Amino acid sequence: MNKRGAELPLTTLIVIILVVIVLIVVATFFLGGTSSLSRSIRNVFYGTTAGTDLSLAREICAQRCENARGLTLSAAKATVYCTATFSIDNNNDGKVEGTGETDIKCDNSPISNVCNIVDAGKTTQLTCKDYVTVT
Repeated sequence: MNKRGAELPLTTLIVIILVVIVLIVVATFFLGGTSSLSRSIRNVFYGTTAGTDLSLAREICAQRCENARGLTLSAAKATVYCTATFSIDNNNDGKVEGTGETDIKCDNSPISNVCNIVDAGKTTQLTCKDYVTVT
């Protein structure tokens, strides 16, 4: 039998199909597929309707304060320390108590995290009340 046409082995076809699938996944990831992925991850690690435990919120705020300490005061107010809010579940029943326990920033009660920023050689307490979140 004389075969003159180019023939692709089966393994080459499988490799080509896998490369095309990987390219589609990578293109989807970089062209906006990350927004739904990040939203799903955020819902897993941060409280949604159940709220956040107060001690966990205080610990998160302390870590966010550490990240903001190397910045100027105006830049620190734009960090997640001042922009993110918590819904606190005080008695760990899986429900957010009352309307006064939602949308609490790190420097507000009951979290009341004190974050001192050194800006131009002067130590200032970071307060987020001046910062307005624009959505």
